[in-house]
Amino acid sequence: MTIQLHQVAPNETLHGIARQYDVKVRHLKALNGLHSAKLTMGQTLLIQILADEEPEESPALKTRGLLDDSSSVRIHTVKAGDSLYRIAKLYNLSVEQLKKDNNLSSDQIGIGKQLIVGRKAGPAIISKPESVQYHQVKAGDTLYKIAKLYNTSVTNLKLLNKLSTDSLSIGTKLQVGSKVAINVDTGGTTYPPPAPVKPTPPVVNPPSPPVNPPTDTPPNAALLSYREDASYLYLDIQLLSGKREAAKLQKYEGGYRYAGKSSAVPTAEAVQSIGMSAQVFNALQFCKKVEGYYDAINTYDSGVFSYGFIQFTSKFKSLDQLLQSMKTNAPLQYQQTFERAGIFVQNNVIRVVVTPQNQFTGDAAWQYIKGHPTLLVPFIQAGFVPQLVLEQYRVANALYAQTSLNATLSITGSNGLLLRSPLASILPDLETQALAISMGVNLGPNTMAMVMSEALSDLVQKRNYPDVQALARTPWREVCQQLIQFEGSPIPRPNQNTRKSKFTIERARLVLERGITVVI
Repeated sequence: MTIQLHQVAPNETLHGIARQYDVKVRHLKALNGLHSAKLTMGQTLLIQILADEEPEESPALKTRGLLDDSSSVRIHTVKAGDSLYRIAKLYNLSVEQLKKDNNLSSDQIGIGKQLIVGRKAGPAIISKPESVQYHQVKAGDTLYKIAKLYNTSVTNLKLLNKLSTDSLSIGTKLQVGSKVAINVDTGGTTYPPPAPVKPTPPVVNPPSPPVNPPTDTPPNAALLSYREDASYLYLDIQLLSGKREAAKLQKYEGGYRYAGKSSAVPTAEAVQSIGMSAQVFNALQFCKKVEGYYDAINTYDSGVFSYGFIQFTSKFKSLDQLLQSMKTNAPLQYQQTFERAGIFVQNNVIRVVVTPQNQFTGDAAWQYIKGHPTLLVPFIQAGFVPQLVLEQYRVANALYAQTSLNATLSITGSNGLLLRSPLASILPDLETQALAISMGVNLGPNTMAMVMSEALSDLVQKRNYPDVQALARTPWREVCQQLIQFEGSPIPRPNQNTRKSKFTIERARLVLERGITVVI
């Protein structure tokens, strides 16, 4: 059985694709989580090809004496949309071999033409395990060290031995695998089972060379090496540009933290293309100073899985929206990074495909990614792809920047209500807008507006401002100082919250100390 990726072309239907690959429509829908037969151009589908579901033999070729009832030749009948490249890929052949086997002098093939595409293989017969392998725990052993020794994963070890924790006791016997004999019938030829591999004895204080990724994680061609120690996870990654990137992720009990490295800023033209003003774009730059870069990852805090310079989270579904935006507006780049690693999204719902029988959707998918560090690779890759970075800004603008800047502030003067107006009209300075957006990301726009309203009302009353124009003319440094003093006041207020106050003070101080990076 193999899995093919099929990108939906214009006017293609689910039934047509099913006929093309000789699969059932209902199987296609189940594998791809589809609730209807509706498809969109550029959508990527998983196609499950079963080795024993082979194309029918051609009666015409039988008549010409090329086949008989005992023949092991496989035939493919050309359908609409087929090409030599697609057929060769489907049957794991080269185009040259396909042309040679069928005496083709060109790449042109007609619908209905029957092509020889290889020889049939008989069914694989797997015997029962010959024996079980065990490892006796010694001083200094850990689950990770034992998994590495026997070329397996910590997850597999825990499942095999029904372990609920990573703790081990000296002398415990752990099952580490099984020796299995496999016979494959290929027309009379029997291949012997591979020679058993003897585990290498443990080395005292070994160096930390690259090791293979965990075996229970989908393969990722971008991952060049993988290793970890007690404090860090080390990933050597192949970027789409061809460059290599070394990522060092800090380990915590609940996951990983990585501030990221990618600081590639979209061009002014790209920013304009998504309808974002230069003022808002520059205000968003402040978020990179406190949240991380475009490839930042956080899987240990309450956000479950947070990503990017704005820290889009799976907890509040903003990360799902980001992936959907990437797929919609940059489908090729999304396929090259996330789909290649088995991470799919449809209708703002994430899906991880480990095998056709082992899939996770929604919150379970995020928990699976969080527990399998090699699946962090496509996120780091995406942080270096300009088209995907631009989607971070597109979603950040819609979810956070605009909601914060359009939030209504209620400014109260000495004689009652002075003004109710959008924040952007009251606080026109870049610095105060950047502060508002950063607060809106972490506190939510409503809470941010409440905090701003209370602090600015206090400023209006102390200064006896006659109107909001006077407030709008207040230098941004004074606004920041007012927030720091007001939120740090020991006098309790009805809406005061210690965590929110600390957060406001921290952000206001950062604006004062670090300022805002003006890019465009």
